[in-house]
Amino acid sequence: MRSSTLVSLRANAVLIALCVAASDAAWLTVCGCTGHVYALEHTAVRLATIVSALGIVIVVRRIAKLAFDAACIAHRVAWAADELVIDGTCPGDWLVQLHAELHPAGSRLSAAQSCPRAAKSSTVPRGRA
Repeated sequence: MRSSTLVSLRANAVLIALCVAASDAAWLTVCGCTGHVYALEHTAVRLATIVSALGIVIVVRRIAKLAFDAACIAHRVAWAADELVIDGTCPGDWLVQLHAELHPAGSRLSAAQSCPRAAKSSTVPRGRA
């Protein structure tokens, strides 16, 4: 397997695990606050946990794509020496990195199209680290 495939698999696994944990914590809070702690054992609540985690994954991936596109338009993303360089002042830089790790090939192509000077010269744009 290529390293980009492994990075994408790891990023997806971490994202799914965090979303399941957040969803499980939310349902535990709801069940605890309503006084039905044992409701977590029911299949319907477990299924609701998985469905809400899937919804969170979809929303986070969409927000990460929007953040990556905004960073590319603002020229805050560049590829230098075969690695992604994100401007430190970029809002949502962790979302930009998440999108780049989830879609390594697509993000490289997208960054190269929106910032051709930085992609061709393989240097970091001035004032960005």
